[in-house]
Amino acid sequence: MAQPHGIPAPHPAQVTALLATLMDRVPLWECGAMGADNQFRLARGAIENAGGDPGVVAAGVGMALWGWRDNPLDTRLAALLRAIMDDAPQAFDPTLRELVARLHDRVRVPADFGALDTALNAHGGPATAPVQAVLDVVLPRLADPTHGLFWLARGVEWCVRHENSVVATTDGTDSPALPPADDTTLETLLRAALSTAQPLPETLVHRLRAEWAVRRLDPAEALRRLEQLAGQDTTTARVSPFASWYALRRAELLTRLEQPGHAADAAALLLPLWREAPYHPNLTLALHELLYPLPAPPAAMAPPAILLYTWNKRDLAAQTLRSLRAAGFRGAPVFALDNGSQDGTEAMFRAMAADWGSPFTMVRLPVNVGAPAARNWLLSLPDVRQRDHAVFLDDDVLLEPGWMDGLLAVAHARPGWGAIGCAVTDHTPPHALQCADFFALPPNMGTRSFADLDELWHIHGNAAGNPDPLLTAYTRPCLSVSGCCHMVSMASVHQVGAFDVRFTPSQFDDLERDIRCTLAGLPVWYAGTVRVRHMQHSSLRQASSRARSAHIFGNRIKLEHLYPADKVRQARETSAALARQDLLRKTAALAALPAPGAG
Repeated sequence: MAQPHGIPAPHPAQVTALLATLMDRVPLWECGAMGADNQFRLARGAIENAGGDPGVVAAGVGMALWGWRDNPLDTRLAALLRAIMDDAPQAFDPTLRELVARLHDRVRVPADFGALDTALNAHGGPATAPVQAVLDVVLPRLADPTHGLFWLARGVEWCVRHENSVVATTDGTDSPALPPADDTTLETLLRAALSTAQPLPETLVHRLRAEWAVRRLDPAEALRRLEQLAGQDTTTARVSPFASWYALRRAELLTRLEQPGHAADAAALLLPLWREAPYHPNLTLALHELLYPLPAPPAAMAPPAILLYTWNKRDLAAQTLRSLRAAGFRGAPVFALDNGSQDGTEAMFRAMAADWGSPFTMVRLPVNVGAPAARNWLLSLPDVRQRDHAVFLDDDVLLEPGWMDGLLAVAHARPGWGAIGCAVTDHTPPHALQCADFFALPPNMGTRSFADLDELWHIHGNAAGNPDPLLTAYTRPCLSVSGCCHMVSMASVHQVGAFDVRFTPSQFDDLERDIRCTLAGLPVWYAGTVRVRHMQHSSLRQASSRARSAHIFGNRIKLEHLYPADKVRQARETSAALARQDLLRKTAALAALPAPGAG
């Protein structure tokens, strides 16, 4: 793919060594490059720590370009890329330099940068705020010659991520209906930006319309719209500045269509991108997954026990069970624990058991014993203990066909594991990630939660909030996975124990057990090709009241005092080393592929 810059792509023979150097010099490179925060940090880190190595410099510049194309109105990435271009103008196409400069001049952060958040929060938050609340803040500010594009970015972000994202509640008999996709607000913002004294560049208009389409339309219609907009973009420039972004989104939409041959078509689109940016960890992992997927689990592989517990969430739990039945579960036995509910959950479970058609065991507790004890109660049941594996499902998830085979494929291919989890997303479009593969930050990189406590644990959710389902669809070892849909091996339960009841009522008990598994040499695996939609948020995003916040932060304090510094460092470095080895192996495999036209 032609590129409007002169940054040389690494030679295939040097790719693995370059990646190893980047991981040595830039903290957390192996964890991922999803989102503007990570892309800016990695790009700047590579440039600042290159030590005169031109390959490392080129990787930093390439990451800055990648991040800007992904987030063309991000202030930090625009400033970084402009500084790079000013330092080496001969390496970049003049048209691209001019575009970056124009955008950077108008995307500065204003003094009243929080005005939109204030307006949205006055209406209960971005998901429930009316359109007019957004327009009242953004439209008058679009003409600002220095800050106008900052406000456009905020408005477009709201249209993509939050508009029409509240789903009508159900009684549990149906899955929630998808909200309608409507680009009226987006077009209002774009028309206003085009009519200012400094009109928005047409190429950016196409790019922003394409992003909305990819995130809010069904895959087939989004692909049609994407092709149309990409075609319009190439009529105004020899090479679109966003050509690689369009190719990446085509590949994503092909995988979402889930039709025969589309995985190979998507891989064919990603391979040229990878040859240009083989240092991008997520691109490497996703492309390798498309080319070398894990084999399906054997048909004779025994299914796990499926374990679910709930407290006063009758309708959501019923919806989860109906989703489980529709998605398929290999006839696995289901064990449902009513944790002292008073809302009719017991009667709902009994009705489900009578109609289930395969083993369904209900457990009724007279009081709520909390999440860790409920999990342990289920694990202690004789029929569960005789199984090789057990899957825990939260009581508010929506499953997709193939979910269990995806987990079992990892279990079969990677023996000796402690836990296997999946990608967990919001249940409404654009289905942004809540949780993927977690790692631990070095102490000097973490954000403090307590002023009077020496904090050792800083968990890095490297893809949280990102709506991209392609570059997070991979399998690899990590420190921890989300507990809302995860499988534990019963061998690991015997070896390291079950869940620590000191984390009652909830939060961090699954993380702490994953840490124990890592320290015991039982790796935790992320199966990102399995995606589960979650009806609520996780961990600190659930802190909606002072009492709940107190519980969550109290459990954080408990976690901090469970492990000495050397054990924290061991868990952090062990999981990072496993991820590095996995990434290097997959990079070497891709680098060994024949070059275009060879053979």
